[in-house]
Amino acid sequence: MMGRATPGHASCSMPAIVALAVALTLAATSCDGAAPTPTPPTLPGSAGHFDNGEFSFDYPTDWPILRSGMSSASGVSYIVAVLGTGTWYENCVKEESASTWSLSCSGDVVEISPGGVVVKVYWRGGGPAPMCNGQTRANATVGPNAVLQTVDGSVTTWELRTPDGEFGWPNNPIFEVHTSDPAELAKAEAMVASFRWGVGAPSFPGCSPAPAS
Repeated sequence: MMGRATPGHASCSMPAIVALAVALTLAATSCDGAAPTPTPPTLPGSAGHFDNGEFSFDYPTDWPILRSGMSSASGVSYIVAVLGTGTWYENCVKEESASTWSLSCSGDVVEISPGGVVVKVYWRGGGPAPMCNGQTRANATVGPNAVLQTVDGSVTTWELRTPDGEFGWPNNPIFEVHTSDPAELAKAEAMVASFRWGVGAPSFPGCSPAPAS
């Protein structure tokens, strides 16, 4: 049986004969058998200012950081950050058989109370050279940034294109905002207005000619 750690001691006390048996358990639990407190997610940069070297933006410090720096479960996109006062998780189901397994994802699950907000910042993954479609025309301007804006009910999305890139290409930062509150939407819009490319901004060496119509 594991003994409870006493003040001033960081290790557990236990008979040597059971040490090997509980070695893996200790990696996932504390000395009193409780799971360790998860480390809160953090963002590169300083409080209220994201900066990963490729781009930067400001964000409200009163919005909790829900997720940071992770590939989506489907592997299709990279999630830079999820912030806000609601909850967010990926809606994925793992299906297993005797020899194989698959992951089925059907979008995110976002839950917010009245006056709440959740903002996901992400980009779609890379792949073959994107098609040259000439999609460089924005439909909105947020601060100094030309963006492609879409609104679907309480979800507003702003896409920024990479330098010398096109809208719809991989690696374009996308701000996806879930809120019905005008004040929270204004805060999210301020995030996009503060967006700036850094010295490590991604770029594509070229694109594939668009298929003949």
